[in-house]
Amino acid sequence: MISPARVRSIALKEMRHIFRDWQTLVVVLVMPVMMMFLYGYALNADAREIPVMIEMPSPAPETRAIADKIDASQMFAVTGIVYAAPDPAELFKLYGIKALFRFPPGFARDLRRPGGARVQVLIDGSDPNLGTLIRNGSEPMLLGATLQVLGVRQPQVLDLRTLVLYNPEQRSALFFVPGLMAIILLMISALLTSVAIAREKELGTMGQLLVSPLHPLEIIVGKIIPYVFLAALDGFLVLAVGRIAFGVRIAGNPWFLGLCSLVYIFTALSIGLLISTLVKRQQHAMFAALGATLMPTVILSGFIFPVTSMPIPLQIVSHIIPATYFLEIVRGIILKGVGLHELWTPLLILGGEGLVLMAVAIRKFKVKL
Repeated sequence: MISPARVRSIALKEMRHIFRDWQTLVVVLVMPVMMMFLYGYALNADAREIPVMIEMPSPAPETRAIADKIDASQMFAVTGIVYAAPDPAELFKLYGIKALFRFPPGFARDLRRPGGARVQVLIDGSDPNLGTLIRNGSEPMLLGATLQVLGVRQPQVLDLRTLVLYNPEQRSALFFVPGLMAIILLMISALLTSVAIAREKELGTMGQLLVSPLHPLEIIVGKIIPYVFLAALDGFLVLAVGRIAFGVRIAGNPWFLGLCSLVYIFTALSIGLLISTLVKRQQHAMFAALGATLMPTVILSGFIFPVTSMPIPLQIVSHIIPATYFLEIVRGIILKGVGLHELWTPLLILGGEGLVLMAVAIRKFKVKL
């Protein structure tokens, strides 16, 4: 029978050790904030001030006006205008531009003719993502600038009206910041739990605990409880930094988000506990926890790359990673404001993974020690 008093004693012992170990506190409190700012600002898919050049053989007023509007847009920054570019590749090499807008001779005259005028846009394809953004953004921008210069409206061939929901401004921060919560909680929770139990092994104090009247399950629960609170504190810090620095608001129920986060933290702690049963040194536990959480979560969970675009074998692996389901949950609550009715499936799978991992870890803990 598990004794709440003995569990509380183990938890208090672990809390005293945490507060005496300033390095652990730095990992718990400072690293999540640093990761938020680092990833939040570095992982930005918004294209701004892309360096481009313009080839303008006949600088008519209409052509200059369109060039000015290209430069005035938030997406492009015109670094120079040339009258002829016999070798466009040299411009890309010399000036480091990402696109070249080539207006043909007689462009202004062709604008008012039945076929219209043509503009060639050469794009640097060495960065496929940036090249796609330029390709998708240059055509509507050029069309709008040309119609504005001519003072005419677009022929009403098709009345197409689009409305972007949940993220109208298409800000990358609103997409990446909720995902950072999944990475940070998983990494910190697994790291701290694995190191905490490996420390007892390395120092030789685990044997003293096991020969005491304490049940192994009481030791595990008592050691995990402090890290549940620390991980919850990390989650609050992540949301606070996201709100203050990046303007990320929670569209759904914050209490439901907290409940889902606790389930995710439980799963992450189970991973750390399982790792701790396989290693004997803190350094090995740290490397194993980082390798098992950071890289798979970033690459395979859908944090950056959509899971549906991956090969089938990698999709199978991604559906084993707990962060895949928590990403669906946290983005659904924060961005869309959905609730349990829409998210019960990933929440159930996430909780099931946590229970399985915890059961395996407890069994291996008993057998090996």
